[in-house]
Amino acid sequence: MTSIEEFLTRYRGAWRENSAAQLESFWDTSEPAPFYKAEEIDHIMASWDDLRDYWRHNEGFNEAIELQFSEINAVPVGPDRQLVGMRMRWDIRFAKDAKTMDGGAFSWAGQTMGGENHVVALLRTSGDDWRLCAWIEAPNAPITYMAQLYLQNVSPGFGAD
Repeated sequence: MTSIEEFLTRYRGAWRENSAAQLESFWDTSEPAPFYKAEEIDHIMASWDDLRDYWRHNEGFNEAIELQFSEINAVPVGPDRQLVGMRMRWDIRFAKDAKTMDGGAFSWAGQTMGGENHVVALLRTSGDDWRLCAWIEAPNAPITYMAQLYLQNVSPGFGAD
């Protein structure tokens, strides 16, 4: 059986390739519906059409995507499913002509951005591999995130004895 870490490494590669078809290949499309909550989208995508539209939009929206997964923890939730929690570091470069999903102007087109989330994913065994059934991204609460930014923003050498 493929390890969850190996599966996530390949999933990371599919995001780097930014291919809707590759991303879908990691999902259990025999499920009646996916359950996907991206940090940047204000609703849960619970239909294959919505999730496929999101992936296709990202193909032209993002010029480069890099994900890193760490602190991976998994617990069984049935004979063929694992609930997986992890940290996800992300870095994105938006396409110079990036548009919002509704076709509007995107104010950060051409810019780079990065951050960290926690992710909860539901994986199901599929032969000797895994397939995703659900994916939920959750950034830290604003107070925690802002404190981290302030703590990292101290001038070099300040406070050194």
